[in-house]
Amino acid sequence: MSTETLDRPRAADVDPRIQARRDEVDRDRHRRRWSRLAVVVAVVVAAGLAYAFTRSPLLDVDTVRVGATDHVSAEQIREIAGVALGDHLVDVDPGAVRDRVLSLPWVADARVGIDWRAGTVHIRVAERVPVAAVSDGAGAWDLVDASGRSVASAPAGEPGHIAIEGVAPVAPGSDLGPGAQPPLDIVTSLAPGLRSRVIAVVVATDGSIQLRVRPQGIVDLCQPDRLAEKLRSLTAVFAQVDDTGLATISVCVPERPTVTRSAT
Repeated sequence: MSTETLDRPRAADVDPRIQARRDEVDRDRHRRRWSRLAVVVAVVVAAGLAYAFTRSPLLDVDTVRVGATDHVSAEQIREIAGVALGDHLVDVDPGAVRDRVLSLPWVADARVGIDWRAGTVHIRVAERVPVAAVSDGAGAWDLVDASGRSVASAPAGEPGHIAIEGVAPVAPGSDLGPGAQPPLDIVTSLAPGLRSRVIAVVVATDGSIQLRVRPQGIVDLCQPDRLAEKLRSLTAVFAQVDDTGLATISVCVPERPTVTRSAT
């Protein structure tokens, strides 16, 4: 029995064309590796240059321009905005600045813009308009806007606005409870002629509403439904009825208002 030994092909036995192809594949692999490395280096260098540029004095906050209002000073706005000269513009978040400015009780809206070329941050605000006054129970008042936000406290005396009674006061910058919305809706929907006669909107514990009016008398609206119809009915009553000795006007059923007078 004979044994045959098989030798491995020697390098010299490899076809030159195959070897050439292998060499080309190796060169392509090295070229791709160096290309990827070059891209990574370029990105790192570009990021470093960009970071250095954004942190340079060329992109610092040079000016903070603020539009003041009747009740909010430029100093108050600057202080709460939290933007200081020398801050990096890229660190100024207009949304966050706006939220901080909106926390001021008198501010209804705020617009924040950045002028990158001038290094200026612009802040403009719109002021809330008080429409009613809520008694604090001690003689003073909380002035509130149509949304129920308390904007300021006012001392005892004539508040200068229609009073809302039976609603718990809140600190400036806070919102009244949901029970305040019906009386606020009444205040904001009063026509000028009717507004001049209404002294106060009174909310009872059961949610029913009355108006105290000039020169005397009470208007009973009952529950705060069909308010537009009830107020139209009240306007018609005032236009037709002598208010001498007036005690009450009921427009609980707006189609059938009733009037009572004080005994003389």
